[in-house]
This record gives sequence, C-alpha cells and structure tokens, in this order.
Amino acid sequence: MSFTPEQPGSRPMPPNYSQASGSQQPYAPQNQQYSQPQTHTGQPGYGAQPGYGSQQAYGGQPGFGGQPGFGGQPGFGMPQMHNPAMFDSQSLPEHAYGPGSEQFWMAHEPDRTTAMWTHLGALIFGFMPLIMFLVKKDESPFVREHSRQGLNALITNTIVTFAALFVFGILGFMLALVTFGIGILLMYAALIVPLVYVVIYIIAAVAANRGEGYKFPLTINFVK
Repeated sequence: MSFTPEQPGSRPMPPNYSQASGSQQPYAPQNQQYSQPQTHTGQPGYGAQPGYGSQQAYGGQPGFGGQPGFGGQPGFGMPQMHNPAMFDSQSLPEHAYGPGSEQFWMAHEPDRTTAMWTHLGALIFGFMPLIMFLVKKDESPFVREHSRQGLNALITNTIVTFAALFVFGILGFMLALVTFGIGILLMYAALIVPLVYVVIYIIAAVAANRGEGYKFPLTINFVK
C-alpha cells in the first residue's frame, strides 16, 4: 500500500458520481409525473356514462294504461251497439222475442223504459211509436225493434179499424132498414179491433220493461 503525499497548493477533487452511475434522467421529464396526476375527469366517469336517467324509464314504456283495457272492449252489457246486424229486423233470430230474450238484447234500464213508454204512449198520443222510431232507430236496436213493432201495429190498427167501420157500417145500415134501426148497432162491432190492440200494446209494454223482445200478433210488417 503506497501513500502519495499531497503536493503543496493542490486541492482535493470531489468524486465524479456521474461517470460511475451512468446517464440519468431528471424526475421532471419522466412520463408519469406526480405534479400532473390523472384524474377521473378525463375518464368516462359516472356522470358521462349513460345513467339510469337516459335509459327508457318505466314511464316511457307502454304501461298498463296504454293497453286496451276492459273498458275499451265491447262489454257484455251493450253488444247491440257493436253489432250492425241487430239493427236489421230481418236478420233477428226467433229467440230474440218472447220470454228469455232479455239474454239476447241485454238492454239497459233507459232503453227498457223508453221502449215501455213507446207502447204506452201509443195508447195516449197515438203517434208515439213513429216518433220514437225516427229518433232511436240508429241509436238503440232494442228501442228500434219495439218502436218498429209498435209502428206496424199502429198502421195495421188504423187500416183495419177504418175497414171494419166501413164494412159494419154498411151491414148495420142494411139491417137497420129491416130491424127498425136496431141493426145500426152492428157498426160498433168495429170498436173491437182497437180494443184488441190496446191489450197487445199493454203486453208489449210489460215485455219491454222486462228487457224482452215482443213480436206483435195480427200485425202487417210494413216497416222492416
């Protein structure tokens, strides 16, 4: 081991670490710097993602309110309003008349009352079936059929009554000549015809109040 003495006037040199360690890069130019950390704002965070608000919510989906509910369907209470064939009297079946026909018509209370007063009004005002037929023929098949039957009975009753008065009037006049005026009473036999139709109108009014269809007997089908 040799010792080299320092020369007078010379200063010791510091050690050169750069040559031993090699070339190093400072901390600032490195790729990842602590002074500029990556934040969540640059990434697609929760606010930028399509959250629940942008999805199709339950209110936007076709809910139960948009579906055709039971109220929009043709209910059992008014099938006649959705069946145009029931407005045609010629297409009505036989079970549309008589006891048990209320299951066919399913008429509501206002229609029953209107049909009942149509027949009773024929006994008071005479032309009530004609008025109700013109007003209700396109609204209620039940009222239409009852008013149509009543109108045909009114026309038939008028024709037959005048014909009976004419026939019995002539016969009564001829018998009056032989029976000293007693035969003229025969002309009053013509009043039997309207009395028969009074009974028929009352029966029809009872059937209408029950919601049943009624086919008038002794009636010519003028209005179809």
